[in-house]
Amino acid sequence: METKDNNNVTVELKDSPDDINTAEINSNILDRANLTSKEFRFLWAGILLHAFTYSFEVCLIQGIMGYVTAFFTVTSLASILPTILQILAAALVPFYTKVSDVFGRAGSMTYAIVTYLMGLVIEGTATSFVQFAVGQIFYGMGLTGIQTLSQVLIADTTLLVDRGLMFAIWDLGSAINIWVAQVLIDPLTLHGAKDKWRLGYLLMGICCLIGAIALLSPLWYIQIQSSRRQKLNASQRQQQQPQQPRKTLRWLLHEFDAVGALLITLGLSLTLLPMILAKSYEGNWRNGKILAMFVSGIVAFIVLGIWETKFTDRPIMSMKIWSNRTAFGGLMIIFLLKVMGYVNWMYLTVYLVVSRDITYGQSFLLVRGFQMAWMVFQLLTGFLMKRYNTCRPFAWVGVVVYVIGVGLMIPARAPSASDAFVVISQAIAGAGGGMAHIAASVIVTGVVQKKDIATVIGASQILISFGAAIGNAMAGGIWTQYLPMRLKEHIVGAYDERLAMNDPLKYIKNLEPVMKGQLIEAYGDAQKLMSIICCCVAALALICAAMLKHVDLYQDQATQDRLASGEDVKEQQEEKVVDEKH
Repeated sequence: METKDNNNVTVELKDSPDDINTAEINSNILDRANLTSKEFRFLWAGILLHAFTYSFEVCLIQGIMGYVTAFFTVTSLASILPTILQILAAALVPFYTKVSDVFGRAGSMTYAIVTYLMGLVIEGTATSFVQFAVGQIFYGMGLTGIQTLSQVLIADTTLLVDRGLMFAIWDLGSAINIWVAQVLIDPLTLHGAKDKWRLGYLLMGICCLIGAIALLSPLWYIQIQSSRRQKLNASQRQQQQPQQPRKTLRWLLHEFDAVGALLITLGLSLTLLPMILAKSYEGNWRNGKILAMFVSGIVAFIVLGIWETKFTDRPIMSMKIWSNRTAFGGLMIIFLLKVMGYVNWMYLTVYLVVSRDITYGQSFLLVRGFQMAWMVFQLLTGFLMKRYNTCRPFAWVGVVVYVIGVGLMIPARAPSASDAFVVISQAIAGAGGGMAHIAASVIVTGVVQKKDIATVIGASQILISFGAAIGNAMAGGIWTQYLPMRLKEHIVGAYDERLAMNDPLKYIKNLEPVMKGQLIEAYGDAQKLMSIICCCVAALALICAAMLKHVDLYQDQATQDRLASGEDVKEQQEEKVVDEKH
């Protein structure tokens, strides 16, 4: 096969060992060209129905989580749960993408949904925080698979020009479920509700089953049909296929890069969890155990870098992604958006309930301006990208608008700020974030070959998990480290620091008005610091946006593959010239 690089030099592209080894793997990738119109509509009806039920579950969980952590009197440790979840996700994303390539999308999605449902059952029946945390682990394992594989399915079955629109449509159910879930939040969390929050998990389990049947039925049918067609075509062509490696456990662990995944898990756990847990140890950061954990995490990351570059030929995130400037810039925008999101919103619901004396349902509505704007502008951007065949300007504008929104949040988080100011600042940030995220998502899938789409989506999901874990840990660190200092600064007289941080809703009702106001001022200082940190992180996203190049959304997949291959060959030739000089 021949192609031309960017300098119009004709080069010959030969099958590499990677291409041969992925011959069978690629047979499990769904392709729109191999689906009938009926199968395509059947599959997408299932994808959208599952997306709707899934977004309902996520919205309801977000709305009641603050109450649940207060129920177990562990508000200050609330960020541990999502941090653990995201640490697991970072390790499991490459597992899901690899297994789905080797064994098919249907089997991988089935495993993810079953694990997700198990997590909901364990959480809904938990009698202690430890049991609830175990449920979160199963929930997180399934959630990671559903999020990753849903994005892979969309990329598998859509053209590049339609991909942004389809990504946005998959997310659109959240814009409806914000209001649907809000109706249930207050009855499940109002004072005196006690164990009624468990009914929410029962309802979420039922929705999960309905969505699973809607998605898995067409997915299994299409995968079986596609497999039959491929076998028939192969027998008709009578072509000898290259011998494939035996799919042993050792082979799968090598393909999955189990060592790299283990090092990622250790690195994230040992560096991020001390930020949240340090306050609960005697001596705080001066405690030897906390310091040992943090230093060990840094060492794990150093060993990870050495392993990925020197000792494995199946790195979790291929160097082809990092060496592509456009893919790198797009991925970093996605990563930084997630960091900012989790730092800024981790404790916002609880803060609004305490500072404005409102219910969880009302607080949930105040912060949903961000999510509503995000969904609406994702959809609008998807239409505009298709209409004007460009996505880079939307990433630029989106990042700038996001920076403005986050900057407005600094004064909007003050206890004296109006509800309207809170909503407006959230909506501005959401609009910019939605534009930037959807444009970056299309860009990173538009500069790689078809066989690498699952890999690049996996990389984006890993970075989302990194960002969420880092954001959660930063928010938890501020809450457990900075907030106690502000409480001491503001509150005059005796107070219970543990209750003020872990069970503020009940504790604040028994305080006199003056001390209550002082506690709220301390909470406001913590929120202000979170917004300032986010504003600084947002500035880094501007640099990443400048790295993006134009992507032609109307190029067909063959052209997209050829361009990606040509760039790879050019890079290999340049590296060879450098090596020969040395």
